[in-house]
Amino acid sequence: MTSTPVRHDFPVISTPGHVPLARHETAKVLAAWGLSDQIVDTSCLIITELVTNVVQHAAVVSPTATVTVTVEERGDLVLAVADAHPFKPKPLMAAHDSGGRGLHLVNALVHEAGGTAEVVPDATTGGKQINIRLPLAPT
Repeated sequence: MTSTPVRHDFPVISTPGHVPLARHETAKVLAAWGLSDQIVDTSCLIITELVTNVVQHAAVVSPTATVTVTVEERGDLVLAVADAHPFKPKPLMAAHDSGGRGLHLVNALVHEAGGTAEVVPDATTGGKQINIRLPLAPT
């Protein structure tokens, strides 16, 4: 794994066909940085769920989103998905036939990894950014 901070940003079109492209780009970048298969797999699942939420809930207002993956100097991996829709997502109390499990899954993965998740306003777009922080060192 790299010992210096690194960052990779890429745009994602808010359509179902671009969800696997976001997952693939995330996997490619994190593997190139030398991160473990477990971190890569967990990160790809998180990015898949967050980009899917953009497609399902924000695409009308946000035809594109931005995915950012960063390894910070202090050794955390930060995954971020930003879109232009102002709605702040919340996990549904119960899953529905059409979905509702994504944020619960993301929160479970983040908790299992000893990480944190937050939704912050994005002043540039009027939307929001979901930031996931996962420790790369053992907790």
